[in-house]
Amino acid sequence: MPDVIYIMSDNRSGSTLLENILSKSDECFSVGELAMLKGHLLKYGPGARWNYNCACGKPFTECEFWSPIIAKIFEADKENFFTSINWNFKSKALALNALFPFLFKEKFSKICSREANKKVIATLNELYKTVSEKSGKKFIIDSSKNPLQALAIYKNKKDFNVKIIWLKRDIRAIATSKRKWKSENKKKEKSLLKLVLDIFYYRRLCYTVSTMIDPADILYMEYEDLAKNTHEELQKIFQAFNMKPFPTPQFMELVEDHTIGGTPGRFSKKPIQYDEGWKEQFKNDQLAYTTGGVLNKI
Repeated sequence: MPDVIYIMSDNRSGSTLLENILSKSDECFSVGELAMLKGHLLKYGPGARWNYNCACGKPFTECEFWSPIIAKIFEADKENFFTSINWNFKSKALALNALFPFLFKEKFSKICSREANKKVIATLNELYKTVSEKSGKKFIIDSSKNPLQALAIYKNKKDFNVKIIWLKRDIRAIATSKRKWKSENKKKEKSLLKLVLDIFYYRRLCYTVSTMIDPADILYMEYEDLAKNTHEELQKIFQAFNMKPFPTPQFMELVEDHTIGGTPGRFSKKPIQYDEGWKEQFKNDQLAYTTGGVLNKI
């Protein structure tokens, strides 16, 4: 029975780096952000930068790996093809969850059991099964990040096991990275303090989900450790998920990949290294810097 390794994280936390590292294993096939597949097929949402194509450069309907899967699952039943869990919390609910996560477990379970989300789960179950059969790999790496999606597939797994990696990064580093991409995409910028608080609320959503996962099925990782000590962090994954060791990659690069979504930077070969340049953005905002430092420890 194959294992789905689901990477749960916030945006800009290094999930693309982690799935790219794991894709170098002969036992692993990375799908990238499977939650974005429907959007890529219909060309909406994130993905315009690469024209919603597969990482191989071709449209999914022409990709040698994905095209038969799309024909089998998407073309056969478009009305019931959904790849992203539907959920939405207003700011007050996010703040309450941050303070009292135990109160939200039942709410999270109800979200996963909504009729619309049952269709998502059914689609994902079929996709994981088909990808496993076509790739012949023991592990399917899904870097969709969404904590509610992680919980939904974990609680409703079929024909496969589910393991979760919760990848965290310094809240302040995420804030500066998100601000950069908002600027490049010409979207309205938030203050660093507001971004820091939003990221903290999202982290607490991940925390709530983590309490609903069997401890044997979840691994906690820090982006900073992964970037600085890649070899040592990989050993933790090998041991936790019974994965055969493979040589530690020195670069993040695409090698015959057929991944969905991910950071635009994945198309260029880059050395795996840690960069603290984000600290420069906080020189004139000590309140946001200090607040982020405190929230990192919660």
